[in-house]
Amino acid sequence: MGGPSGQKNKAHKAGRRAGLSARDRARQGKEVGAAPRANPRSSAHDGKLQRHLAAKQHRNAKRQELLEKKRRAAAPVVVAVLPLSADVDVPRFWHGLRHACEHGNSGAAGAVADGGAAVDGDMELDLLMSSGPLQPTTVHVAARSRVRLTLLPPPPARNDPLAVADLGRCAEILLLLLPGGEPPAAAASAAAASGGVDAAGQAALAVLRAMGMPPVVCCVVGAAAAAASMKDRSAAKKRAEKALAAHLAGEHRVQHADTAADLAAVARHLAEHPPAAPPLWRQQRPGVMVERAEYEPLPAESSAAGPGPSSAAAAAAAGGGAAGSAGGGTLVVYGYVRGAGLSANQLVTVPGAGDFRIQSIHAPPDPNAWRPAGGRLAAAAAQQQRQQAGEAVKSMEAETAAEEGMEAEGAGAEAASEAGLGPLVAQPDPEEADQLVRENVPEPGMEEQTWPTEEDMAAATAPRTRRRKVPEGTSEYQAAWILDGEDYGDEDEEEEDDDDPYGMEADDDGDGAAAGGAPGRRRAGGGGGGGMQLDEEEDEEAPELQPISDDDDDAGTDAGDAAMLMDEDAGGDGYAAALEAARQARAARRGGGGGADQEAAQLDFPDEVDVPLDTPARVRFQKYRGLKSLRTSSWDPKESLPAEYGRVFAFENFKRAHKRAREAAQRATADLDPSGVAPGTYVAICIAGVPAAAAARVTAAVAAVAAGSAVPLTVFGLMQHEAKLSVVNFAMRKANGYSAPLASKEELLFVTGLRTFTARPVLSTDDPGADKHRTEKFLHAGQHAVGSVYAPIMYPPLPLLAFKLQAATSGAGAGGQDGQAPPPAQLAAVGSLRSCDPDRINLKRIILTGVPVRVHRRRATVRFMFHNPDDVRWFKPVELFTKYGRRGRITEPLGTHGTMKCLFDSALQQRDTVCMALYKRAFPVWPQDLSFAER
Repeated sequence: MGGPSGQKNKAHKAGRRAGLSARDRARQGKEVGAAPRANPRSSAHDGKLQRHLAAKQHRNAKRQELLEKKRRAAAPVVVAVLPLSADVDVPRFWHGLRHACEHGNSGAAGAVADGGAAVDGDMELDLLMSSGPLQPTTVHVAARSRVRLTLLPPPPARNDPLAVADLGRCAEILLLLLPGGEPPAAAASAAAASGGVDAAGQAALAVLRAMGMPPVVCCVVGAAAAAASMKDRSAAKKRAEKALAAHLAGEHRVQHADTAADLAAVARHLAEHPPAAPPLWRQQRPGVMVERAEYEPLPAESSAAGPGPSSAAAAAAAGGGAAGSAGGGTLVVYGYVRGAGLSANQLVTVPGAGDFRIQSIHAPPDPNAWRPAGGRLAAAAAQQQRQQAGEAVKSMEAETAAEEGMEAEGAGAEAASEAGLGPLVAQPDPEEADQLVRENVPEPGMEEQTWPTEEDMAAATAPRTRRRKVPEGTSEYQAAWILDGEDYGDEDEEEEDDDDPYGMEADDDGDGAAAGGAPGRRRAGGGGGGGMQLDEEEDEEAPELQPISDDDDDAGTDAGDAAMLMDEDAGGDGYAAALEAARQARAARRGGGGGADQEAAQLDFPDEVDVPLDTPARVRFQKYRGLKSLRTSSWDPKESLPAEYGRVFAFENFKRAHKRAREAAQRATADLDPSGVAPGTYVAICIAGVPAAAAARVTAAVAAVAAGSAVPLTVFGLMQHEAKLSVVNFAMRKANGYSAPLASKEELLFVTGLRTFTARPVLSTDDPGADKHRTEKFLHAGQHAVGSVYAPIMYPPLPLLAFKLQAATSGAGAGGQDGQAPPPAQLAAVGSLRSCDPDRINLKRIILTGVPVRVHRRRATVRFMFHNPDDVRWFKPVELFTKYGRRGRITEPLGTHGTMKCLFDSALQQRDTVCMALYKRAFPVWPQDLSFAER
């Protein structure tokens, strides 16, 4: 074939990377050939790197500047000290850390480690102060003088869990102290098991874990002799790390605190690493740790002497939150706003006093403001200028008030200025302020009885026709001579039961069956107007339990039933003796009557009760009803409510209300609320309407905090509706270290993030998908339950700590060793807030039990469940069940002592127990104190 071909083969020109080794060097980044000639324009690449580096440095500088600005504007970081062992030298660590924060590491080498070494003047002063009490103090870190730390000493009593809970409410950083020395040989095994943490330390950690653990820094405080041995220091640090891993989750920093250099490193770490975000329940509410408190009672002749709006109205409104408004005055608390922003329209809760309205918010001078070195004269001049400006403002306000006729506001501003509260920064808006309302006022017409109509009256007075069964072939004239005692029908029954498979009806008093007449069967639901209610008719309840037509099932029980009837008719003493013997045998199986035995019996024989012999069951249990199914049967939540339910509040949409409350708190935090104060501001809050007794408790507690003998108080701002009363449900579980029985409605001390109050919770099962919940008699270990109480509305998330108060004469508890006093309370249960829902249906269940004395296939004769045939007929519609899984129903009464015939879905065993479950709704216990401010 002639002509050029269109095919073009690959030329295989490798170019610069012709060989295999050249390609390998190219892949490794090595250039093939000689180095390229230097290009004068190649410096552009270096300029790009420099520009990137300069931009990074500028960005870091801006970030650091912003961080420093936030630190200057923010409140001092609250650092709480908590020793986990009694072997820790807390005063030595406290004063060494304080000196390291104020003076750094200059000239302090060996001063803390060795008391005989030469120390400077500052260290000598600290050593002299080491014998005094440990008091809260705010210091400026020497390395970063604009960083402020508020150091809180440990609680005076290490075994007081309530003080530890109060410490967890306000702490932003927690310094855990562990001993650095080797444990003694006698306690080596116990120390190895607990990691050097004693019983009081373990109890404190349990309380803080339930409250919400703040960021943790562990310090190993060793002895002076151990500071020189690196081997001992390393071993002590390993023991501390192991202890933290055993008691706390996550990774935590562990540092030495033996020498002054170690303490300076701890102070530098606290200054350079700001604390992480606190728990969410503290983020969404403003909190003020009270540093100073003052109280000014109202004059008797006038209530307008205080600053802000009328104090009389505020005191009257605060009557529901405190112990009345008689003798109320103005309580002024000083502190920094932490968490969310504080709005003057919010209500506040004061520990030990109650809930109150804010009268005004002022901005006094910050006592812990940063001042440059040598700037004391400038600070004094600035203070003098502020005083002069305050006097000028006061005179101008007085003139304006005189001109405009605002004497009350002028007097309030003058009183505020005289008290040194500083300028007014926020006042409540009358239209936007939350009202202090504790209880709901029920409408009078809701409890009135509707008068019946004329048709109802006519129907009630009309004569009732009574239908009776007579023998076949009886004429109307002969039927009129039949006595009422021979009537097989019911006086109140107006229509015949055509669905009766036996073709007859039971006698009213049961004499027909006892006299030898054919036993009858009453219509399902007969007599159910006195408390027994069913969801469906009996034929619809158990369609598989219809009577069988074989005569063999009845043949085996007729002879025994006849003998039993003769025994019952012989006299009541024999029946009572047999009943008592059966109950004694059952009590022997259940165990003794102690608390632990009752809890164990509740697990083996749940909710079992005995019918009294002298009271009919239909009277004793008239408030109970039977349910076809606890899961699917209906129960109206608005039915048969107690009178206390008219005094509580309920939400139409709880999630929507919570969302609106969060939005209001966010506006105050973002400085969008004209009546709000941003976080980090030092404020003086004027709280109106505080009773004198409550204010005395608060001021005494603040004075004790200043002396170092108590834990600081924290005043929290309440979100919208959080002062109104409702039914609050808490998810609870038993604490790990609590072994005593914890019964339902037992008095406990509830400690939440906001309040501390006494409550008696009604325990119920924790079934999130159910609309009805069965009550529990005990809170069992390892099981979760829901406790329902009357309490102010709270929004989740919120922790719960339930304490069991100890008697003054009780023995030593968890912290009763080493000669210490027993703890005032013991942690019994922990949990969290579940919901605020008064419509939650908690059903109390009781189980009536009977003994099958005659069994033949599916039929059985049951005894000792009831004591008269009327009770058998009354409870006849309720379904039966056995402990071995059989289901059945009552067919007819037998005799005069409550014996009954029953039919089950399958063959019954002689050793089985026949049960009947009845339910009624359980409600919480109304509280005695509506202030909800125990401490």
